Amino acid sequence: MQLYDMHSHILPAFDDGAKTVEDSLALIACLKKQGISNICLTPHFYTNEISIEDFIFSRQEAFERFRPYIPDDVNIVLGTEVYVTQYLFNAGDLSGITYGKSKYILTEYAYNSTFNDRTMQFFEKIMRNNGLIPVMPHVERYDYLIDNPKVIRELQDMGVIIQTNISNYTAKAPFFKKRKLLKYIAYGWIDILGSDAHSFCHNTPEVYSEAMKTIADKCGRDTLERMMKTSEKIFNSALNGN
Repeated sequence: MQLYDMHSHILPAFDDGAKTVEDSLALIACLKKQGISNICLTPHFYTNEISIEDFIFSRQEAFERFRPYIPDDVNIVLGTEVYVTQYLFNAGDLSGITYGKSKYILTEYAYNSTFNDRTMQFFEKIMRNNGLIPVMPHVERYDYLIDNPKVIRELQDMGVIIQTNISNYTAKAPFFKKRKLLKYIAYGWIDILGSDAHSFCHNTPEVYSEAMKTIADKCGRDTLERMMKTSEKIFNSALNGN
């Protein structure tokens, strides 16, 4: 089974994640040690602070500086964690901020969102007007979604992919929230995993293997394999554009 990290802030010296090339390489080495050699770099894009053109240019510059240091035995996809506001739709083309060459796009919203009509209209614009497939990062941060799983299912019915962070499936994670999230994973309401790694102090990737073991033990290995298969589909689409 191939293993994937679908959400990270490992691109060095760009956002609030890894500060140096050395920091980035240490985070990658940590993931590799646990068997994860397929990694998505998804730096923050705050659509209310910078234009899409300026963001893409700056991100590409940062990636080109980092590219020579990427280990040969690691597969990297460059993407974006997009904070969705109305300003995003000033741009006619969003293809430059998807996962690689794919039509999948990592999109986050205000954590206090109640996923009202306006938020759902944002989803529809991304999907219908731009032909893209949203991926919802760290679903556990949205109290409204965790308390109203029927809305998660509605999003999935629309085609949205739901991602969760590995930090929720460790011995240190809050017990009741972890139990609820594991139930959602078992029901198929959460699709993929990501570390959301910034550093070894902020969303450390060190617990990836622990999280996978918890999911396999509590939800079944077939469930973990399903999540990795979904990740594989997105990752391969990002590499190949199909």
